[in-house]
Amino acid sequence: MKKYTIIFLALALTAVFAVTAVANEWNLYGNARMATFYTSRDYGKIFQSEDNPSGDDQFGRSNFKSTQWALQGNSRIGATIKGDMIDARFEYGTGVNLRRLYGVWKFTEGWGLKIGQDYTPITFFLSGQAFDGDWGLLQVGNAYGSRKGQIALEGQAGPGMLKVAAITQTTPTVAASVVDPATGVVTALSSSGESYWPKFEASYQMNFADGMSGHVFGGFQNQKFYFNNPIDDTDTSDTINSYVLGIGGDLNFGPMFIKPQFSYYRNGAAAGWLGSVASALGNFSGLPAPVIGQLDDIDTVAIIDGSINNIDTMMAMAAIGFSPTEQLTLEAGIGWTYTDFDDSPGSFDKHTYFEYYLQAVYQMAPGVFLVPEVGYRDFGDLKFVRNADGTQDPDLDLGNLFYVGAKWQINF
Repeated sequence: MKKYTIIFLALALTAVFAVTAVANEWNLYGNARMATFYTSRDYGKIFQSEDNPSGDDQFGRSNFKSTQWALQGNSRIGATIKGDMIDARFEYGTGVNLRRLYGVWKFTEGWGLKIGQDYTPITFFLSGQAFDGDWGLLQVGNAYGSRKGQIALEGQAGPGMLKVAAITQTTPTVAASVVDPATGVVTALSSSGESYWPKFEASYQMNFADGMSGHVFGGFQNQKFYFNNPIDDTDTSDTINSYVLGIGGDLNFGPMFIKPQFSYYRNGAAAGWLGSVASALGNFSGLPAPVIGQLDDIDTVAIIDGSINNIDTMMAMAAIGFSPTEQLTLEAGIGWTYTDFDDSPGSFDKHTYFEYYLQAVYQMAPGVFLVPEVGYRDFGDLKFVRNADGTQDPDLDLGNLFYVGAKWQINF
């Protein structure tokens, strides 16, 4: 099936080249990227219990080592199209995965209406981190709205660029429950959600001078959930409001640069602005699926007795670099995420996560890059709310991940 899809895509592109009238300049591009990294994942105390005080998993191991040697999923091929009034772009990744597909109507000088799938306005790529598919500290310090379907207005406003977009909504993971006042038993509730509005994002990037810019951004999403209380057979509802606010910069001083950013979220995971903590813990780890499933609640917005337990998150990052020659750039980066769960007794309370890396970007020839990198992910300790009986569960050490290796890339 994939073979026929590729053939159809090639024929469609050939037809577009032959008959297009509104676009008069096509520029094809692409790149291939190989990840070659050694990783070592320490489990921390995820498996620790009274019967297993050492924290080993069911195979008697306290860590998991592996070597990644694979084509990166963000390898791509695409084209930009320039016309008198219409600009457009398409981009496909591995496995015929659509990354970007949009058109821009330039209705007046310096302004355009974008329709299609592209990076959302809150996305500013500041870190060059190569590990994990060019992770770039995304959602671990660097705000990221991903590539989403949108209708966006973009244009020059004073000394900078303004972007405003109405975006495809993200459906949050919700866990609704009710506590029986007579017995104290917690009962899970089924729920159904609805949305009246798209997700909204906006950003403004101001250019101060050559190589100097600052940016601010924000976003909002609203979704309503309905559920039935089987204890008194009543139908209730509640609304999850998500928003993000952030500020950052791209500051260059000759051969040196520093790129900082800070952002704050209320229920950010519910709107798709934060990565899954459970998935991050499972990547490169060898954690069994049931264990990852037990950690899924970290990413879940809880509704208990009709009241939302909001999740507040702060993120910060900084990438610092130096280019001694045109062919070599050295870069170091740090990302930080702090989450405060407004949850019930015995559940999650707070979590802190750090990520560090050091790399060298070496251009071996025009369009040919080797990026050796070493890094460390500290998954931090998961703290718990004091139990209803006054006892306190100990912090859960989620372990760490060390990696070293290189990314290889050829642009064409």
